[in-house]
Parts: sequence; structure tokens; C-alpha cells
Amino acid sequence: MYKVTAAFLTCLFTVNAYRLQKDVRPEHYKLEIISYLGEKDNFNFDGKVWIDTSCVKPTSNITLHSKDLTIKEGEINIKDVSSNDSKTQKISKINYDKENDFLIILLTEPLKEDHKYEIYIPFSGKLDDGLAGFYRSSYYDKKKKEKRWLGVTQFEAISARRAFPCFDEPEMKATFDISIGRKDGYRAISNMPLLNTEPLKEKEGWFWDRFDTSVPMSTYLVAYIVSDLDYKTADKSSNNVTFRIWARKDALSQVEFAKEVGPKALEYYEKFFDVKYPLPKQDMVAIPDFSAGAMENWGLITYREAYLLYDQNISSKSSQHSVASVIAHELAHQWFGNLVTMKWWTDLWLNEGFATYMASLAVEHLFPQWNSLEEEGAENMISVFSFDSLRTSHPVSVPIGDPKEIDEIFDTISYKKGSSLLRMMSLFLGEETVRKGVSKYLNKHKFSNAEQDDLWECLTEEAHKNKVLPGNLTVKTIMDTWTLQTGYPVITVTRDYEKKNAIVSQARFLKDIVNFKDNSNPCWWIPLTYSTKSNLSFHKSTPEHWISCPSDSQVIENLGAQDEWIIFNNKMAGKGI
Repeated sequence: MYKVTAAFLTCLFTVNAYRLQKDVRPEHYKLEIISYLGEKDNFNFDGKVWIDTSCVKPTSNITLHSKDLTIKEGEINIKDVSSNDSKTQKISKINYDKENDFLIILLTEPLKEDHKYEIYIPFSGKLDDGLAGFYRSSYYDKKKKEKRWLGVTQFEAISARRAFPCFDEPEMKATFDISIGRKDGYRAISNMPLLNTEPLKEKEGWFWDRFDTSVPMSTYLVAYIVSDLDYKTADKSSNNVTFRIWARKDALSQVEFAKEVGPKALEYYEKFFDVKYPLPKQDMVAIPDFSAGAMENWGLITYREAYLLYDQNISSKSSQHSVASVIAHELAHQWFGNLVTMKWWTDLWLNEGFATYMASLAVEHLFPQWNSLEEEGAENMISVFSFDSLRTSHPVSVPIGDPKEIDEIFDTISYKKGSSLLRMMSLFLGEETVRKGVSKYLNKHKFSNAEQDDLWECLTEEAHKNKVLPGNLTVKTIMDTWTLQTGYPVITVTRDYEKKNAIVSQARFLKDIVNFKDNSNPCWWIPLTYSTKSNLSFHKSTPEHWISCPSDSQVIENLGAQDEWIIFNNKMAGKGI
């Protein structure tokens, strides 16, 4: 997700009470939603969900998420589909834990281990204007001179539960069959291509739009839209992916730039990762009312209009740069975040940091004349240096307990520090090592979930294979010092001209050293690169030396005569000052 980042974080706690049990896991959802758009229809929606689940261990408690939905309790049905007679499980009680958004179904008898169960829940909800869950948006149709309504989803981080009962945690991946009921004159789109449209028998002038079965994905990536928006089709990418750019009819002339950038960025990522985009289509939709900058829903990316539409006659160059960057950011998520998803929001930075870094590479590839890679890298570092020197900062990988805290880490640290650290890693390992390590990681964990240690493992294997790291040093050893603790180092170089050496030392940089001291005495593994008067190696980013951790200094010998100048941190490869 592309957001305008904030610089504030409250204290975070790890509390397992907020998490779902792992006794029952979803495998497939069949979801039917009928949306009632417009004042006359009271902006409601009705829904039914059938969830195919697997019982991991015996339990009499099925807990899933539901928020602001009206559950038709008397119609809930749970049956054992492992047996030939599809035995129905008796329900003893239904409870609601509103603090944690839990819908708790208590059974008279426990579910059996390794058995498959179908959970059926009918429900209804309100299409409000809160910009989360399944909500309503609008625009003014200048030609018809009237307000037009559309139903839009925004589920990240924890708002799928506002649209349908579900296991709303990123690790609970499943496939989805989605059907949307809508009035004639509207059309629905979802993550997957439309399979067929058929009349909604009990409602004249209404239709079901039924979509193909999805790949396994997390609930926060599910998306559907009901609208009268129109689209233009872009040239297909190298993998024969259909690209459609959607907008208000009177704004369709502004999608030409997105038509150009989208397929080219997708093709760039396929080649970089050596992993094909797994869906047959990609829709990108400009939404009139949208809280984030954009959202990477798999196969159906939604955007604030300003980040997808571009009019070369009136829009600024900076607007063009923003559109290209946001499109590239969201398409990078189709691999980092969608294909491989963090197990829990602690590793959100893997999604956002990687998407930010990869977007800078893609935009540099597509528009080298902009010189955006260096400019964005410098801008990111300046932002990080400012925020991360405060006592209110937090680690890149930050423990999350209460899911309500998740939105607070969509910030400068997750996006920009995450991106800066990945750039640093790419420079000290080399792009080819990183490319192959990331490809291995994506292939190993595709359609599943991972943690940052899984990425470090794949990168270490490639680094040792290519001999760019000593055999006794791992990527985890280095990067944990940057991702698991707050702040960054100030690096001091003390030169001894008589001994012809220099002592390089580190300490945490703090903006307010009078009123706040970090008594934890943090240290980092710091790659040291430098150029001298007699060795002009400004473009070399592989380290000559490392400052190790817990050691806080490194002696560099043989620096030559007194007039032999030395400049550290080639290409700003290290993240210190």
C-alpha cells in the first residue's frame, strides 16, 4: 500500500489474546455479495459466505473475525464434509468479542482432527463512507449532471472483517470464489477475471457477476468494485497479461500514461525476479474517494485519482513522477506482499520497504533521464535521518500485538528506512547476488508466508556461493543489527598521520543528546567503503572492511602520506553519518 507516511508511534505490545487460534484454518471461500447502491437502496449489502476449513487439532471453538456486520445467527451451519453424510455440527452458543472483532461459534461436540468442515454464515452490512471495508464512494457525472455511486473495498490492514466474516490474518491464506450481485447499468470487477454473468432470479433487472477462482491469498488482498466506471485496455505484457485502466468516463483521457507504465513495470519485475506474474489480468482503478495513495489488491489495484491519472497538458512533471512511482510500487507488491506475504504485521517492512526500493529501480529503468534512483535514495535517507534520530522512533521489524496498532507502522521507517537498508544490502552484496537470492526466496515461499529470516537465509546462500561474504558471516548477522533495533550510527574517523592509519568508530546518533541517552549501547555491522587520492574508487560499493558488532571500532592501515586524503562511504552505501 502506498501511503503518505507519518512519524508517530505509540508503545507496542505483543499480546497473543489478539490473535486467532490455529485450530481451524481456512482453505477456500465462496463469497456472494449483493450491493444496494444509492439513497433509495439505503446503501446496504447482503452476503453469504461458505468457508471450507481444515481442523488442525480437536476444538469446540471456531473463532473468526467479524466487525460491524449483522450475522444471521439462526442460519449459521457447520458440516463435516469429510464424511459421506456431511454431518451437521450442533451449535451451543454464539459469542461476540467486540474488542478483538471476534465471532466465536461454540459447538456441542469438538471438531475432529484432519477433518474438513464447511462453515456457512449469512450476513448483512452497511455501505458507509468510512473508506474502509466495503464502502461507498461517489463522483459527479458532468454529462448526466448527477451524482454517481460506486461500492469499493479497502481491506488492508484489518478491514476484510467489515465486509464478510473471515479469518482476517495474513497467514490465513485461502482461495476465493467471488460473486457480486448488482443492478443493470453497473458492472463488477474483482481480483480474478469475470467467468460469466447471469440473471439474479429473485430480482428483476439484477445480475450476478461471477469470477474465476483466485490463487491462495490473504484476506486483506481480496477486492471487488461495483461501479459504472469505464476502462481502456493497455498493451499486454510479455506474459500475455491483460491490463485495464479504469476511471470516470470524463477522466479516461488521463489514463494513457498509466497504460504505458503498468505493463512495462510488470515486465521489468518478471525479469528481475525471474518469477512470472501468476494472474491472467491486472486492473488498475482510479477511485474518487480513497484513504491511501494506492492499494495492491492482487489483480485489482486501487488508486487515489491523483496517483493514477495524468494529463500531459496540465499536470506537472512532479505529478508524472509520482504516478510512475506509485504504479511501480503497487506492482512490486504483486510479488512482495501478494505472492509471498509476511506471516504477521511485524514484518510489514518486507512488503513496504521492498516495494519502495523496487519501485525506484523500475522507474530508473523506465525513465533513466529522471535520475530518480539517486534523488529518491537521497530523499529517503534524509527523511530517515530526521525521524530515526528521535526517541519516538522504532525498529524496522517491530513487534505488533494489538492489530489496531498496525496502521501506526505504515510510516517513514517501514517504507523509507526499509528501502534504504535494502539499497545498502544490494550495494554490499552486489545486485546479481540480491537478484538471485530474492528469486530463490520468492520461489521457495510463493503462495505462502515468510519472515525476514527466510529472506536472509536465501540471500546468505547466494552470498556464500558468490563469495561476497566471508563463510562465517551471514546476512542475518548483519541485517538484524539494522532491522531489530532503533536508530542508526554516527561514524567517527580518527586519523593518525604518523602511523598512517585511521580508527573508525560508531555510536548511535541522537538529535537530543542532552535529555535522552540510549543506555542499551546499540551497535551495527557497518560496511566500510572509501576512496583515496591514489585510489579513486568512488563507484565501488563492496566493503573494504566491516565495523563489527559488538566491536565498536575498526583500524584501517596503510593510508599513505599525510597529503593522501580519504573519503568514506562510496555511493552513500552505508547508512550512517
